[in-house]
Amino acid sequence: NAVPCMQRSRSNLVAHLFGRLFYISVAYVWPFFVFPIWKALIWSFVPNAIFSMCFMLNSQINHMVGPCIDASSKNFYKHQIVTAQNFGNDSRLCYYFSGGLNYQIEHHLFPTINHCHLPALAPGVKRICQKHGVPYNVVSGYKEALVAHLAHTVEMAVRP
Repeated sequence: NAVPCMQRSRSNLVAHLFGRLFYISVAYVWPFFVFPIWKALIWSFVPNAIFSMCFMLNSQINHMVGPCIDASSKNFYKHQIVTAQNFGNDSRLCYYFSGGLNYQIEHHLFPTINHCHLPALAPGVKRICQKHGVPYNVVSGYKEALVAHLAHTVEMAVRP
């Protein structure tokens, strides 16, 4: 059930490593040569902190919600579906802000497919789920997804 890892060509590996080195240089080295220390620290860490919070928001509202949290299946594909939740599938804001992760079910089923193709896959996945009686968890947008996540968080705080 593992996604095969393709070997990178030498040129692809060099380009990848150069990209990483460029990012580290621009984000973490260059600012300390051109800005005062306090500005360099802001330049280096605030964007990553904001990105991390946005990523956490999007990943938590896709998984840490009532219908998904205790769901499970021995079937790999069914497990990918029942442990994820889509949100805002009709919203460009949700799509762009989440980087396409608002199609979490399709992302789990097809992890190597570019996120730009996930909206086209969603109707077919939903039809197959309905045909086989598999719950396809979806909510209307960020507000409903966040409310569901916060409700789950409150449930977690109750002593058994």
